[in-house]
Parts: sequence; structure tokens; C-alpha cells
Amino acid sequence: MRNFFFAAMICCAVSFSLFAQESQANEETKESTVEAAEAPAEGEAAEAEEEEDKLAFERNPYFNETVFGGVSAGINIEDGDVNKEESYEIGLDNLILDLQGGDRMFNGRAVVDFGSVDDEGKMTLDVIKNVSFRMQHPSFRNSAGTFGLDVNLEAGLFSMPFGIENGYDHEVAFANSAIKEDFFGGAFNDLGVSLGVDLIFSKESDLAITLFAFNGGNETVLDGEENLFRAPAFGADIRFNKTGDFFVTAAASLVFGKAYRNYGFDVYNLSEEGEIESYKNGESLDQDKNNVLMAIGADLGYNVSDDISVGFKAEFGLAHRALYNPDFEKGKLISDGVKDADSALTSWGLFAMPYATLWDVDMMARVSYFKAPFFEENIVSKDNSNLGVNIAIIYNFCDYAGIELDYDFNKTTFHGYGEKNETVSESLNTHAIALALSGAFDFLWEEEKK
Repeated sequence: MRNFFFAAMICCAVSFSLFAQESQANEETKESTVEAAEAPAEGEAAEAEEEEDKLAFERNPYFNETVFGGVSAGINIEDGDVNKEESYEIGLDNLILDLQGGDRMFNGRAVVDFGSVDDEGKMTLDVIKNVSFRMQHPSFRNSAGTFGLDVNLEAGLFSMPFGIENGYDHEVAFANSAIKEDFFGGAFNDLGVSLGVDLIFSKESDLAITLFAFNGGNETVLDGEENLFRAPAFGADIRFNKTGDFFVTAAASLVFGKAYRNYGFDVYNLSEEGEIESYKNGESLDQDKNNVLMAIGADLGYNVSDDISVGFKAEFGLAHRALYNPDFEKGKLISDGVKDADSALTSWGLFAMPYATLWDVDMMARVSYFKAPFFEENIVSKDNSNLGVNIAIIYNFCDYAGIELDYDFNKTTFHGYGEKNETVSESLNTHAIALALSGAFDFLWEEEKK
């Protein structure tokens, strides 16, 4: 009996031990299952946190100084003859000092181009390209870290966001564009203020919407450099940006302003009070007429590797302006040689530019065409046009300097009237081959992150 009791005790102990081991094994299995189930959630949280960090806005004091300069010399040929006044001499293209600083939220900038001179070689206020203040406020970030919104405010003298060829010449290669410089008169580097929102979809993509008002100092398509604040202009710009291996910038811009153009001759008119009004060179006659300017463009490309990239850039621009064209006793102010003159001018321009970077060499070919953005002395001058071809190759032989070989072809067509009021046309073909040397030095100080 006692042996049976001891045997029963041993069986119970063995059973309890086996049960305890089984329970422990089950608990370990449950914990492993729970950990396995929680692991993806933690991974997702880490991934979400990493994505949120991509949209994080960090204030960090910095100061950046850029010095850029370039000289060039070449040969200019007009209708087969060498233009000695435009050839052989070494010229200073630009000498730019670009100062930027702030803490990423509040930033200031000053850009001075000491190479900007007038036709007589004198230095003017045009040397000042930028004296501005900019605030970028990170107003919203969602909890998932997949969307953000920044509010941007800028004021001072700065380059308005207009067209695909936006920014200052020293910031982008191949900046010498006939559409930007001649058709749009250098775009809009003016006194003004802009307010915009930047919708951030990821670290690599955003959509920026900007409204701006400025003094309208563009002398080609707006009220000119006299009476700078008499006829302010207003504009809007929307652009989508994507960086990465495949990069895209698409922009649409619009400007409303008052038009002004020097007609090249004095105008006399009889006012409602019977007094004779005199306008030297037609000054002020156009400043009460509206002008609408538009630009639509895109820049897209692909980074094949760290050393190779290809891209394509194109833009279409349009200008529509009303004209001051009263009917005097001897005919219209702007004569068409026959009867009536138009009361509005619509002109347009476009360009297309494939480009590539192969290791240390940048290259591009640009084709452009535009109609006259303003009237001359007669109505047929609205058909004046310019066809241009530009091919450029830049060899960056070190981090601080490059040498550029540039070929330009321009066909300028003029329209006018003959002795019998017939329309006559004349074309001027010019070829230019130039060699340019440019150098840049960039210094960036930024406070170390703690």
C-alpha cells in the first residue's frame, strides 16, 4: 500500500512537471506570436516616423556666399561680313556677388552684378539684382508624415517666379535665352511682394502656388523704367516640382500690367478743353492700356547615373496688349499705310532645348522663335520676328571653373512700307562664335546640429 502511494506521488509529480513544461512552452509560443505580430507594426511605425522626418522642417542658421564671373571673346558675322565693333574684344559677361543667410525660416539675400553696365559702359543701379527678405513658415504637417504645407512671403527687389527659365543667370547653365531676355525683356526682376503656399507631397515632390505684385519696371512689355510706381503689375505662378532620378518642373505663369512703348516720334493731340497736348516720343500714351502676359513651360529629364543625365526644356509665351491709337485729322497715330490700324497687339514666342551632362561636359541645343513684343512706328512691325539657334558646350575642368564654346545664329525679319505703301520686308542673318571662361567660388557656413 505504501509502495502504491509512493508510486502515485511519483506519477503526479511527473505529470505536474510535464504540464508545467507544456504551459511554459505554450506561453513562450504565445509571446513569440505576439512579438511576431507586433514586429510589423513597429516597423510600420518606424517607417512612418522616417517618412515624417522627411517632411520635418528644421531651423538652422546658415550663411552662403557665391562669387561668379565670366569673360568671353568671339567673332560676330552679319550677312557674311565680320562686324569688327562686336568682334575680337574680350568682354566681361558678369561679376556676381551673391550673399544669402538666415535660419531657413527667415532668410535674406543680396545679389550684385558688377558686370552690368549701360550702353555707354557706365555702371548703373542695374547692378543690384536682389535685396530681399523671405519667410518660409511650415504651417502644417499631417500625422502620417505624407503631406505638408508651407506659407512663403517675400518682399524687396527680387526675381518674380515667371516662366520655366526662372532664377538668376549664375544659378543655371545656358541662361542666355532670347525668349527670356528679348521677348520678355529679361523677365521680371522688380520691386514687389509675393505670397504663396507650397503643398508638399513628399521629400521629392511639391506644388507651389504664388501671387505677386510689383512695380512693373519691365521696359519691354510693361510701363518702362520711368514712373516706376505709376502702373504696378500683378501676377500668379503655379509650378510642380519633382526631384530624383526622374525630375520634372512644370510651370504656368500669368501677369497683368500696364503697357508702355516709346513710339519713336513726338505726338501732338487736342484735348477736350481745346488745348494742345504734347507727348515726347509718345511717352505715357500707353500706360493706361492693359497688357496680359502668359508663359507655360516644362523641364523634364532623367539622371542615368551620377555622371550622366539627359533632359528637355520648352516654353511658350504670349503677350496681348491694347494700344493707344487715336484717329487724328491726318490719320491714325500708328499708321498702317492704308486705312485703319489695329487697336491691339498679340505676339508670341517659344523655345525648345534638349540638353545633357556627360561627366564633366554640359551641352545643349536651343531653338527659339518669337514675334515682336511691341509696335514700332507702323502696324506691320507687329510681324517682325526673330529666329534663333544656339548650341553650347561647357567643359568643367575643375570644381571652380569651366570653359564654354558657344555658337549663335539669328535671323531677324523687319517689315515696313515702301514708297507706294506696299509692304516690304528685310532680313538680317547673324552668326556668332564665342569662347567664354567662367569661374565660381561657393562658401557655405551652417551651424552644426546638436
